Amino acid sequence: MCGRTVLSLNKNDLRHACSYKPKGCKSYKKPDWSDEHNDGKTYSPSHNIAPTDVTPVLVSSSQFRSDSENERILKPMMWGIIPPWHTGDYKKHNLSTNNCRLENIKSSKLYGPALHKGGRCVVVMEGFYEWQTTDKSTKTKQPYYIYAPQKDSTKVDDPETWSTDYDEETGWKGINLLYLAAIYSVWKHEDVIIYSYSVITMDSNSTLDWLHHRMPAVLDTPEQIEAWLDVDNVNPDLALTYLKAVKMLCWHPVSTAVNNSRYKSEDCNNRVTVTKPKSSQKSLTAFFTKVEKRKSTETDSSEIKRRKNNAN
Repeated sequence: MCGRTVLSLNKNDLRHACSYKPKGCKSYKKPDWSDEHNDGKTYSPSHNIAPTDVTPVLVSSSQFRSDSENERILKPMMWGIIPPWHTGDYKKHNLSTNNCRLENIKSSKLYGPALHKGGRCVVVMEGFYEWQTTDKSTKTKQPYYIYAPQKDSTKVDDPETWSTDYDEETGWKGINLLYLAAIYSVWKHEDVIIYSYSVITMDSNSTLDWLHHRMPAVLDTPEQIEAWLDVDNVNPDLALTYLKAVKMLCWHPVSTAVNNSRYKSEDCNNRVTVTKPKSSQKSLTAFFTKVEKRKSTETDSSEIKRRKNNAN
């Protein structure tokens, strides 16, 4: 599952971070940026991005600009697909569409048509938050920050350790991003046009099943990203075979302050120490131990009194 994300890079650094090597090219190329439509809403860097916020996603330029010399475009889209059949206020379709299940994607009335029309995109982020649902010992679910493995000197929760260096020969030197497979759609009503997306999820593997039974479809190799974006040469069925449960992920616990989507401070993804609640079984055992000790003490006192009476 994926319910909140983090992307704090500015537009220019993000283009550098998403640079890639086109086939047959020796140098890195930055994707173009397209800021059209979306009812005036655009990308704003944030440490606590929630559904209905607008974030940049990678798409094939062939779906937008047939004359573009660049293969990829970074286009801000709203998180949570708006059903094409919805009319009126696009914020009030009353469906939860921030995630779509891989198992049902082809047969879905909402996601199937988008998939077959070439609506494949890649959501870029520094990481995402997930709440532990497998621990039933506490009423408050503990949130964790999930992210890609980093270079030794880079700490994901300390931007002071990040490099922003980039050149066309060697590419981006900064933080390693996460790339999530997603489906996007275009919603039109009167004069309003909204591009929106849903993150694809699958059953968790041994990497994250201790945390949650679902996980997003992470694209962790350039080949996977290329195949998912290449809607002209890779058909939907083949593209879906590239979606595998990734094993190489890192995480750490964060403050429950991120539970509030309006809380967007830079400390949202900072590492915290989690204190395990005391076991109720241990408390129960301690209670009976105290009872046994009290009974033993009462018995000893009674025996002393009895001996004194016999002596008299």
